[in-house]
Amino acid sequence: MLNRILQYFSEISSVPRCSKNEKGIVHYIMNWASNKGFLYLADKYGNCLVYGSVNTGERVILQTHVDMVCEKIKESSHDFLKDPIKLILDGDILRAHETSLGADNGIGMAISMVLMEEFSKELDLRLLFTVDEETGLNGAKGLEAGFVDADFLLNLDSEEDDTIIVGSAGGCDIIITKELRKIFAGFDSRYYRIELDGFNGGHSGVDIHKSFGNAIKVLLKVLKLSGIKKVVNLGGGTAHNAIPRYAYADVEYNMDVSLLEDIIVKVLGEFKNDSPYFKITELDRPEYIFDFEDLIEILERFPHGVFKEFSGEFSGVESSSNLAKIGIDNDQVVIVESLRGASKSALDELKLHIENYLKGFKYYYCCEYPGWQTNKNSRLLELAKNVYFEMFQENPKVEVIHAGLECGILYDKNNSLDIISVGPNIRNPHSPDEKVYLSSIEKSYRFVYNIIRSIIQIPCR
Repeated sequence: MLNRILQYFSEISSVPRCSKNEKGIVHYIMNWASNKGFLYLADKYGNCLVYGSVNTGERVILQTHVDMVCEKIKESSHDFLKDPIKLILDGDILRAHETSLGADNGIGMAISMVLMEEFSKELDLRLLFTVDEETGLNGAKGLEAGFVDADFLLNLDSEEDDTIIVGSAGGCDIIITKELRKIFAGFDSRYYRIELDGFNGGHSGVDIHKSFGNAIKVLLKVLKLSGIKKVVNLGGGTAHNAIPRYAYADVEYNMDVSLLEDIIVKVLGEFKNDSPYFKITELDRPEYIFDFEDLIEILERFPHGVFKEFSGEFSGVESSSNLAKIGIDNDQVVIVESLRGASKSALDELKLHIENYLKGFKYYYCCEYPGWQTNKNSRLLELAKNVYFEMFQENPKVEVIHAGLECGILYDKNNSLDIISVGPNIRNPHSPDEKVYLSSIEKSYRFVYNIIRSIIQIPCR
């Protein structure tokens, strides 16, 4: 079965599918369904439901999302609008050349397709493919309730093969702006571009506790320590749900450049879990610059990282913020902070904390999505735990994940849904270092395969 899964994943990876560019991959799913004799429905958003001819017994949905976070190293010429992802197989590891892999959630898609082929004549099995998950769960938000008319839903978007996820964080973004004072650039001054790169980045939820450097935060610290007050331009970050790997600033700097280099080397040396590097390039005199005055120090204090951890039944991160993007647009500095909280109260508390740093700024919230609350009476959870123990002679972990899954939104559309989330071991998602393990893909496939067999009361194998 592994070869079939990898074949489907290879086909999926050949279709560009960044968030909001999913027409091609949805068309691929429709063609696959038609060729296999399955039926399908698509809504106006592009969400697609594939189903077979069986319509009796308990109905099971396998749910995945079709889009991926498109990240690449700075030197890459990869065009995510037209180029296929170049897959690299290295022993048990599958990764991509210079880009994110898209195993999140392409491997889940491929597993569900193989399972549909296996079980379509034995039970009422449906595959739900949602769009635009990575930018705010937007496909799931627009989904019609009839698409989740089922008894059980297995979300295949988790990233630890020994863990059953039973809850996930909600979240939102804050868009923060402040007008800048534009002044003429001095003729006797010198101007440089400072670039910081090589940070691990990663998923702003599941990796937020790992002490990886945030390139934006580190750049702001360098500017503060260097006494830089005049900025031509700056930028960093690519997605609200990815920890920034790269940031730059074009600045006025009239001291010896070796002093600036010493400061950068010292600051970068603090990040032992990353492999950061820098580049300084002299620039021509611009016509205008922006006077940041005390703004650099204020921005450098903006929160990033874990705000609170769980105490009690679950462990891990309860709430966090990701300083996701920064730039200058229309003579304003524009910042995006992405917030996550395991509950509405946890998220509200975090919002109040962030707002303490926003005096003098304009801001608004957007892109809010609900968390997924644990169902303590889940029949599907008990069934899956028993299957896992029977297969591996140990109990699975049962956890709440600090990431935004679509499960909470889907449950709100059908309160009788019994939901869990599972998946293979995926490391460094939302970054060019993303990888998945073949042995874990096979393990996850077998686990879901036997959960389905258990639902229709066939012994595990």
